[in-house]
Amino acid sequence: MSEIDALKEVVSPAILKRAAAVSERLRELEIPHALVGGLAVGIHGHPRATRDVDVMVGEEAFASLAPVLVYREELVDLARTGSTDIMCIPESYPGLADELRLGDDIPVISLRGLILLKLDAFRARDREDVRALLGRAPDRVLGVRDYLQAHAPELVHRLSEVLANSF
Repeated sequence: MSEIDALKEVVSPAILKRAAAVSERLRELEIPHALVGGLAVGIHGHPRATRDVDVMVGEEAFASLAPVLVYREELVDLARTGSTDIMCIPESYPGLADELRLGDDIPVISLRGLILLKLDAFRARDREDVRALLGRAPDRVLGVRDYLQAHAPELVHRLSEVLANSF
C-alpha cells in the first residue's frame, strides 16, 4: 500500500488524483518538488481532511524570482488557488531544497522539513499538526529539534512552546 493510499479514507479522491496529476506534470517538466501541507501531514501519520494540494518546488518552476515571482507558463494552469498551491522554497530556509525530488512516486517532504514549515507558519492548524505528529512519535522530537537547531534555530522556541502544550 502506498503512502497516498493511506489517505483514501479521509481525503477526497479528487484531491488525491489532483496530487498525482500535479506531481506527474512537474516530473515531465523536470521540476524537483515535494508534497507539503495537509496531505504530507497525513502521510506522516496524522491523516486529516484537506481541500487542496500543496507542493513546494525548486527555482526551475519560475520564469523569474525577482522583483516578482512568476511561474513558468507551463505551470500557470496547475496553480489554482483553493485547489493547488505551488510554493517556492522559503528564502529563509534554503536547506529545504534538499527535500525536493523527481521520481516515480509523489515526493513527500520529510517529517522534520514539514515541521519546520509548520513552525514557520505557526497558525493554529499548524501548531495542532505539529502536536499530533510528534505526539504520535515522541522519539522523533530530538531529531526534529536537532534539525531545527541546524537549519532554523529561530524556530526551536516555537517547537518547545507547542510541545509544552501537548503532553
